[in-house]
Amino acid sequence: MIFQFSILTPILLIIALVFAMAAYHLRNSWGEPMRGPVTLFMVLAAIWAFGDACIYMAADPGSQLAITTLSSIGFLGIPVTFFLIACAVSGIRWFETAQRAAILFIIPFINIILVGTNSIHGLFYSGVTEQFELGTIVWEVTYGPLYPLHTLYSYFLITCSIGILIYRYTASTPRVREQLFLFFIGIIVPLLFNLLYLFRLDPFPGIDLTPFALLITLSLIVISSNADLGLFRIVPLARKTVIESMKDGLIVLDSNNQVVDMNPAATIVVGNTFAEIEGTDGMNILRRWGITEMEHSHLIHRDDGEEIFEVRTEPFASRKGTPIGTTIFIRDISEVYRARQSLEVANKKLNLLSSITRHDILNQITAILGYGSIIQEELTGTPEIHDYMAKLTEAVRTIQRQIAFTADYENLGVKEPTWQHVETTARWAEQEIDPREITIEVKTGDLEIFADPLLLKVFSNLFHNTIIHGEKATRIEISFHQAGEYGVLTVEDDGIGIPDDMKERIFSHIRGSKMGLGLFLIREILSITGITISETGTWQKGARFEIIIPKNAYRYHP
Repeated sequence: MIFQFSILTPILLIIALVFAMAAYHLRNSWGEPMRGPVTLFMVLAAIWAFGDACIYMAADPGSQLAITTLSSIGFLGIPVTFFLIACAVSGIRWFETAQRAAILFIIPFINIILVGTNSIHGLFYSGVTEQFELGTIVWEVTYGPLYPLHTLYSYFLITCSIGILIYRYTASTPRVREQLFLFFIGIIVPLLFNLLYLFRLDPFPGIDLTPFALLITLSLIVISSNADLGLFRIVPLARKTVIESMKDGLIVLDSNNQVVDMNPAATIVVGNTFAEIEGTDGMNILRRWGITEMEHSHLIHRDDGEEIFEVRTEPFASRKGTPIGTTIFIRDISEVYRARQSLEVANKKLNLLSSITRHDILNQITAILGYGSIIQEELTGTPEIHDYMAKLTEAVRTIQRQIAFTADYENLGVKEPTWQHVETTARWAEQEIDPREITIEVKTGDLEIFADPLLLKVFSNLFHNTIIHGEKATRIEISFHQAGEYGVLTVEDDGIGIPDDMKERIFSHIRGSKMGLGLFLIREILSITGITISETGTWQKGARFEIIIPKNAYRYHP
């Protein structure tokens, strides 16, 4: 190898160092799925610049062509990274996995092998011509018959990248278009320099200025990524077909809670155009509505309550779980809310009617029982008729109990479920009944469950069943444990228990059991929030009711 000094060598080494440092220090500046393609682009650009620096250190053609193998790793792979970046920018996710992206590198890999073995077959470069430019001996190559394989494939990928970016440009907001334009220029500039080199129109024959032009690409990418416009942080969405036509408002925040996108429906609610609030703190919008945290859903009222909106925030992450932004959904629920209020008013009126009717019926039953008692006293000499009257009286008393029972459950499902402290609710239920000699132990700590407000009746009914039907029961214990994703609330006693053939029938309203409708309605109350109940105790050893609670319906009080 014959060495020479070239002014190009230190310049290209500096360029290679810049790309290498940028790849290392800026690798976390881009969110998924941009991180991989952009970092790979900088690595390949560093290899290309370093390879060319080594080429210009060699004065003999054999050494220059041999070192070209190293340089070819960069210039053969960069068109693929341009295509992958364009796909990531435009939301084309098919090439996100490493296995699929590797398919695009098959032809560059073949070309690298051809370059490395060119001295054997001469199919990639068929000859060289000596040139002297910028004080450097440069051996200009003559392209071989397989060189077009690289050229056609590379320019095909670059053309596809440009087409994808143009499509993305037409579907983007003005600020994102500015960012796309910078990236578009970043592809066009090195492309033009490479075309000049390819067609021998460059100002310095034999010297490929494309690695120098890639510095412009790097600069524009860095400027774009630091512009906080959302191109590299948010996975692009199909705006024209989805977001723009949504009736619900949608605001997209990046990982720094800055507004990067908003559809027309959201601008109506917010009262500002997207251009006015783009890049601002998204929390400022929420604070206007009295929302101070991005959790749960909130109701906001406008125009003195005429318009009601539900505001819900949802964080989203990359496939690797890295948080990359937040979406704010705004839904107009004015009609639903008013319909719900009307339904609540109707339910109140129906409950009032039911209460009045029940009161009148109970008054009449009381009268029937009174008259029946008088008749029984008058029929002391006719035992057969006296027995019929006793059965009639018992039937009327059963009707009386059932009608009275409906008073406790007329509000089932009427009010919204709430978070309820289990121990507190159980103690209130204990006060509603007479536990007699039975001790009630609650070992649930600060557990809360999300259930219908009639949860109190669940506990009081279970306690009542133990008192009435437990026979030898002296203790009731309430405990809680987790079973996988579910929570299990257990209410058990040391009484007589439930026979195996009755474990499911006790929850049926048609079973004819002496326990009445209590357990049937307990199951209905719990099912409102997806909670189930079953009896798992052992006959003669005690009843055990297991209440299975979904993972989102239980928590410990903060």
